[in-house]
Amino acid sequence: MSKTKYVTHLCPSCGREAKMEIVGTMDGDGHKVWYRCTRCHHSSMFDSAVPKKQDTVLKLIKDECISYSPEKIYTVGQSIYHTDWDDMGRVTAKEKTSNGGFAIVVAFEKSGARRLIENLQAEA
Repeated sequence: MSKTKYVTHLCPSCGREAKMEIVGTMDGDGHKVWYRCTRCHHSSMFDSAVPKKQDTVLKLIKDECISYSPEKIYTVGQSIYHTDWDDMGRVTAKEKTSNGGFAIVVAFEKSGARRLIENLQAEA
């Protein structure tokens, strides 16, 4: 029986769970395998002897999420519902943008990690 040519793994480059193509093994160590992401084509080496982390993402409940608005201020760990995308996510980080504004990084269930504007001041 032959080994499968693809595995699903978290790509360290694009940050998404993607189908990874097996492109080779490390000489002398059959546990270290080179994979190429089918989305961003970034190559990475993974140790197949190390067990994969269990999915620790908690399922979000729509009623417990705050509706996203660029004018609001959010905290890390808050649950957000984006009405335009019909997607829920959790705030994982806060950043200051190059133009002096503020952004949050949200890990959405369907869309993956996205940067969204926060604390947008309306110009008078």
